[in-house]
Amino acid sequence: MKLLLLLLLLIPGWPAVLADTAASGSPSNSPPPLQLALQWTPQSQFAGFYVAQARGLYAKAGLDVRLLHADSERSSLQLLQSGDADLATAFLADALIAAADTPDTNGLAQVAQLVQYSNLMLVAWKGLGIEQAEDLDGRLVSHWQGAFSASFAAFFDAQGVEPKVIPQHGSINLFLDQGVAACAAMEYNELHHIWQAGVDYDKLTRFRMRDFGFGFPEDGLYARADWIARHPEQALALRQATLAGWAHARTHPEEAIDLVLAQARDAGIPANRPHERWMLTHMLKAIFPPRASAQQAGALDPDAFDDSVRTLRAAGLIDQPPTFTRFAPLEPDPAAR
Repeated sequence: MKLLLLLLLLIPGWPAVLADTAASGSPSNSPPPLQLALQWTPQSQFAGFYVAQARGLYAKAGLDVRLLHADSERSSLQLLQSGDADLATAFLADALIAAADTPDTNGLAQVAQLVQYSNLMLVAWKGLGIEQAEDLDGRLVSHWQGAFSASFAAFFDAQGVEPKVIPQHGSINLFLDQGVAACAAMEYNELHHIWQAGVDYDKLTRFRMRDFGFGFPEDGLYARADWIARHPEQALALRQATLAGWAHARTHPEEAIDLVLAQARDAGIPANRPHERWMLTHMLKAIFPPRASAQQAGALDPDAFDDSVRTLRAAGLIDQPPTFTRFAPLEPDPAAR
């Protein structure tokens, strides 16, 4: 043994290795890195994640979280499903559709439901005669496709109107040019961009989907079901640390916005403080609703789950949805309520 140590000491680099090993006494216990894909480019929609990372909340929970952003080429769920991410944020409706495609233990499952209500709306021009829902009948309306279309289709059906729908992509310019009478918007995002483009709110008629009973809860945190089953303590720690990040953003909003703007600057994404402040304010309202109990933050409401499944089924977007307990394994079984 002594001869072996003497030989190792003669090899360049080995003395330092032996010294490090002696100092630590054991191999590194660093947690494995977790790649977390956020569903779009940097903005206040993800402020709580930036805060949790910057303030070391993930590290204090024993987690090494690396944040990455999706873009127009690959969604966060595609990054998760391909194995390029371990976790991903996504809208509840998109996650339900993805989970229905793989309804087994290897499918998608929820770690946390962050945004508790829908911010989805249609914004219409009063000057083009849109004062109430019935005025949309036969008019040109643009909205996003996929899961978003389910809420709008249900809204149109309930109001008894048949607008001429055209796909809406990443821009609101067609609406600003009055090429359509109404367009899709998020209350925390496009609505404020329209105002920043010079359109006063009193020129607009707004139809918030949640006011008509057709909005889904939005941003949640997801992983593969088998990962959650193997790492339930990690999943809970991640949920709690993320919520702690959002709670800090709630009490220190300007600090959170500084982090958002830094992320946007590093990514080369245009951003401005007034818009990010607007977005953060509305995100916080949706994550911590005024009448919700503290226990509800981060939890998926079984009734909201059922309503979302029902609407997606009616739109033909899912056939065999996952059960609540399969989709949200960290939540109490609603049958036990």
